[in-house]
Amino acid sequence: MESLTAFLDKKLKLRVNRQKSAVDRPSRRKFLGFRLFKYQGQLRIGLATKTRQRVNARIRELTARASRNMACCIEDLNTYLRGWVGYY
Repeated sequence: MESLTAFLDKKLKLRVNRQKSAVDRPSRRKFLGFRLFKYQGQLRIGLATKTRQRVNARIRELTARASRNMACCIEDLNTYLRGWVGYY
C-alpha cells in the first residue's frame, strides 16, 4: 500500500485519503454499494449489507399497511424499484 500511495502522490500528484483506502480481500470490501464474492467457484456481484438493509427498509415503508389503495402502493413500489435497479 505504501508504494502505491507514494506513486500516486509523487508521480501522478494525487492525494490519497488513508482513512478510506485499504488493502483487503474483495469479499470484505464494498464498492459503490456492491460486494464481490465467490459462489460455486465463480465470481459474483451482490449488494453490500448496508445497501440491502436500506432497500429492504424502503420497501417495508412503501408496503406498510395503511389506509392506502393497493394500486397506489404497487405504483409507488414499481417506481422505486425501477429507479433503484436503473441506478445500480
